[in-house]
Amino acid sequence: MRTFILLSVLVFSSVFLLSCYDKGEQTSDFSNSDIQLITSGNADQMMRVYNYFVYDDSLVLRKNSGNISDFNSYYLKLLMDRMYKTVMDPQHPGVGIAAPQVGINKRVIWVKRYDKAGAPFECYLNSYITAYSDTVKLRSDGCLSIPGVSASSWRAIWVDVSYDLPDGSHYSERIVHEYTAHIFQHEIDHLNGTVFLDRL
Repeated sequence: MRTFILLSVLVFSSVFLLSCYDKGEQTSDFSNSDIQLITSGNADQMMRVYNYFVYDDSLVLRKNSGNISDFNSYYLKLLMDRMYKTVMDPQHPGVGIAAPQVGINKRVIWVKRYDKAGAPFECYLNSYITAYSDTVKLRSDGCLSIPGVSASSWRAIWVDVSYDLPDGSHYSERIVHEYTAHIFQHEIDHLNGTVFLDRL
């Protein structure tokens, strides 16, 4: 009888937890802890930037990130909105941000496109660098997740990048603008568990 009661409680708890987060969308891309973090604020609220010098944060920043498969997910849209708010923080503005920097090990990045008119921020999913230039340059570098530290890192002057847009369409392009290529390399490094200190 006690076993039956225990099983009943476990089933009820699982259904209750799922119902709390179920927005009618597939959630296979995100764990329950991911969902709790993403939904801890609304689309207009920034997320906490993980700090490389905090041990628990560094474990997240050193993990490889998984792909996004559900482009219509409520949680993905909320994550993208909150990441954008975070990188636009007037107190600590950035030129790019990757999902691991806000605690989510998924291949989601925002990049400021200095190679486009108006230097717009654009969001990319499932980004990978498929080719690097043979020529590299030592460029000034810094990171929202490594506060108070700036140095120079070696970066390719152009890269070929493949990515998905939030609407699910897939593209590949060569980024020849050196600073924009640098930002792509920096953010995609984050998706692979690498920080700019590794490139010094």
